[in-house]
Amino acid sequence: MQILIALGLCLFVALGVQTFRVGALKQEAAEQKAALATATAAAEKEARTRELEMADSARKAAGIYAQQINKVRGDADGARSELERLRDALGTPRDAAQDAAAAVGADDASRARAVVGRCAAVVQRMAEVADTCESRLTGLQDWAKAVTQ
Repeated sequence: MQILIALGLCLFVALGVQTFRVGALKQEAAEQKAALATATAAAEKEARTRELEMADSARKAAGIYAQQINKVRGDADGARSELERLRDALGTPRDAAQDAAAAVGADDASRARAVVGRCAAVVQRMAEVADTCESRLTGLQDWAKAVTQ
């Protein structure tokens, strides 16, 4: 009988120890879960903050790009105006029919004016395209910097 009591007592103690261990493990798991939830919340908050900063940087880059495009357009308009002024100064015909007529029956000076006028038009167009390309590249670089920072 004493053996049964001793066995029962041992069983009771073993169950108590196991219950204590399970309780401790549950508490440790709860603490780890809480720590993980806290870390996750902090990471999400930081990610949202970073996303907002990136979006703000992208908006700023887009605004700068729009300003650059407007400046390039203004420069192109100025170049066209200057080309027209040059054509007027040279007396260069403005349409193909007048240009052809001038080339057929004109003297060397009028031909030279026609060539200079055409060259000026080509140079003006090339400058406009170059400015547009430069502005696009700068805008793209600014956007890439804003997104990757």
